[in-house]
Amino acid sequence: MLKGIMTILLLATFIVNAKAPVWEQYAKLPMVEQPSLSPNGELIATLYNTDSGPTISVTKFPDIDFKVLARLKKNKDRVDFIRWSGNRYIIVSASYPEYVNGQFFRVSRLYSINVETSETKVLTSPRFTDDRWYKYQSFELVSSLKDETDYALISTYDKNDKGYVVYRVHLGTSGFDKVQGNKNDIGSWYADSKGVIRLGLAVEEKDDVFTASIWYRANKDAELKKIHSQVWGEDDTFSIQALSKDGSKAYVLSNRELGREALWLYNIEAGKFEELIFSNDKYDLDGAITDNEGEFIGVSFFDDYYRTHYFDDKDGAQEREVAGLFKGKQATISSRSRDHTRLLVSVTNDVTPPTYYYFDLNTQKGGVWLSKYPYLVRKSFSPVQNYSFKASDGLEITGYFTQPANVKNPPLIVMPHGGPHARDYKYFDKELQYLVELGFSVLQVNFRGSAGFGSAFETAGYYQWGKRMQQDVYEAMDWAIAQGLAKKDNACIFGASYGGYVALTAAFQEPKRFKCVVSISGVSDLETFVTKTDRQGKYLGNIVDVKDDKSIDALAEVSAIRKINHIKAPILLIHGNNDTRVNYNQSKDFYDKARKQLDIKYVEIEDGTHFFDDQESQIKLFSEITPFLKKHLL
Repeated sequence: MLKGIMTILLLATFIVNAKAPVWEQYAKLPMVEQPSLSPNGELIATLYNTDSGPTISVTKFPDIDFKVLARLKKNKDRVDFIRWSGNRYIIVSASYPEYVNGQFFRVSRLYSINVETSETKVLTSPRFTDDRWYKYQSFELVSSLKDETDYALISTYDKNDKGYVVYRVHLGTSGFDKVQGNKNDIGSWYADSKGVIRLGLAVEEKDDVFTASIWYRANKDAELKKIHSQVWGEDDTFSIQALSKDGSKAYVLSNRELGREALWLYNIEAGKFEELIFSNDKYDLDGAITDNEGEFIGVSFFDDYYRTHYFDDKDGAQEREVAGLFKGKQATISSRSRDHTRLLVSVTNDVTPPTYYYFDLNTQKGGVWLSKYPYLVRKSFSPVQNYSFKASDGLEITGYFTQPANVKNPPLIVMPHGGPHARDYKYFDKELQYLVELGFSVLQVNFRGSAGFGSAFETAGYYQWGKRMQQDVYEAMDWAIAQGLAKKDNACIFGASYGGYVALTAAFQEPKRFKCVVSISGVSDLETFVTKTDRQGKYLGNIVDVKDDKSIDALAEVSAIRKINHIKAPILLIHGNNDTRVNYNQSKDFYDKARKQLDIKYVEIEDGTHFFDDQESQIKLFSEITPFLKKHLL
């Protein structure tokens, strides 16, 4: 049916200043992000980035004549998600960085926008705003109420309960009514499809051991009772994605039995797993798929690209039909109306910037809606190649290699990903393609510890910062050289976050391997990172045994700040001073200690976050990276 109605439209022409540096095109933020159809399919809500900052905007389906409903604070607010509540209200979660007690962290706030009147409400109450600690207080969406679309369930800290409680909030008036108190130190709450609070997650720490407990009630009048506990890093994973319609069973992601994340049905009253619902033979399941209104409709996983499994075959059949229209590309339904007659489809691959298409089954029309990066659509990009090899201990390592066309013996950039419990994909990557356009080949490595490849592969990276995880990166480079894809003495290493740590560690472990080093938001002092970071042990416990002082002391051996005398290569450090994940002092302190000995530059980006998600930060990032790499590699 879709094939017969598809009409390919020409993308709008976007004018780019021919005299502007090439990097300015790549530094631009996406034009649109998170487009979402209203339940009736009449409107599209989206994060629409403008020169004056991000906005929440709407347009009639399938037009691109945007009406701005709300403007966010430029260089400060980050939109975490947009969700419809009925056809009248949009709920927006946005966060901003704050600093207290020596730590940066993000504060989340919720807003409601009436699309009919454009009225925006901050979902809060004088009981909170009058408190002197209000600016540090986060508000989280528990549930948008499908049957009561003027209301939502919201969780926030209540000083009377000394914990996170749940309120029923009117989206038009921001009136708060408490519906769930907290006597069990619960930090996260979950509601069923009728808006009844059924689950709570509590995390407690004792002697540096973190235990997560799940609390459950059989119905709205029942008392909460503890149904499951797990020690982080020791027990099988247990993550509830949704409840069955009667609330007696839970859909749980767990690595039990299979050694990879799979979806199981768990009988809550009996306290046992009943059946395997879905798994992939090779990859971990990534998480729940929800519709625009938060309903659980399927699960996803990644191979090279995003894959879906829907519980209702009607949903799956529609996505398969859509995918069949775009041979050689990855087509995924981003949003659809409640009756499934209007669709927004994201189409991309390694050489195609994401483009949104619309389909209207009622009018038999379809075509291009908007490109995410319209200023890049006229460019040609280099294909991304898969590779794999056996590490020196026999473990299979995979990754991606990309090289520029018509360039003889291009210099190599080794680009380890962040996380470290994340991974690289084959999707279009504008930073990658920019480096290739400059004339560099790029090697990406899914080293041990990367997420998505099963529990054994991820846990093989535990306690391996600066060790086997690092060695996998070196061996991937050696593989590329052995294959004739790169020259031994013409490479730089370039990484962000954990990748920045890898880059700095390579600088002292292998001082002759790389001609230059770029560390963005990287860690230079692992001991300080572990001992001074206010995070729960689920994360830090994967770096080192936090109960063992000798192990913590040994982190000095894999910290660049302690090994400056071993470093030879020029270094570029870039860090945002509003980074809530890795304190910018990790770069600043390293620079202060190394600047008299090394060829080193430190760029501190004002108001920059860990991800540099505002326009000015992106421009500064690209403008610094470009001359540095050209100077040392071209």
